[in-house]
Amino acid sequence: MIKAVQLAILLAVSTCGGRTENAAISHVVTVSNGKCLEERINFPSKLLTEQMVLNLVDTEGKELEVNGSDNNKRTEWNSRDYAWDTGRKGSFQGMELPLMNSISLYSMEVIKAEDPIENFKSTYKILTDEEREKLMIQLREGLKAKLDAGEITEEQYDMSQGFTGVFAKLNYQNIDEKVGDIAIWDATRTKISPVSMGALVVQYGKVRFRINVDVGGENDEASKALAIKVAQSIIASCD
Repeated sequence: MIKAVQLAILLAVSTCGGRTENAAISHVVTVSNGKCLEERINFPSKLLTEQMVLNLVDTEGKELEVNGSDNNKRTEWNSRDYAWDTGRKGSFQGMELPLMNSISLYSMEVIKAEDPIENFKSTYKILTDEEREKLMIQLREGLKAKLDAGEITEEQYDMSQGFTGVFAKLNYQNIDEKVGDIAIWDATRTKISPVSMGALVVQYGKVRFRINVDVGGENDEASKALAIKVAQSIIASCD
């Protein structure tokens, strides 16, 4: 879904000739040698280990639940997930369920673009409200123009309207700390996502990956701080 939204953004800009000033992440960065991550991209279980998690968090004696899989047909499907009981309860669709803290490494892929950093910046644009509204208009007009020109079907046009709704909620935030070559915090949430959940998107060398964290709280600051430490630990252990 996110990839589809990102493509829709590019469609809007390219169709209408729109530009956003200062919309991309502004760090001046160079591409690192991420060969180790490339070699282990099919084995996230070796990149994010149980011991690494226990070194970073205090589970208060609660056992870690481990999930995920290695060596799938596509690297983006590989994942490593850890969860532990918080002792708290939450309500979901009228049911009381245990609330779990969680850390996940997933969506790992080798970026084939000539310049992975510029690709990252163009993919994860951090927009002002004014820039977002401008792009929303461009997106709607661009899609309608493609429909009128017969370049997309009515069904594809209708489907794209859902993408515009998701796009309106995209919430990418700058990361002040050094994480990989470049990184952003994805605070985009659905209606049922807790406010404490978010994902750190990291580019290191040619490899891009996401660290999803939820450790509770009234906002995502604790989750963000832990995600940064997890990403830094993965890179450090692989260098």
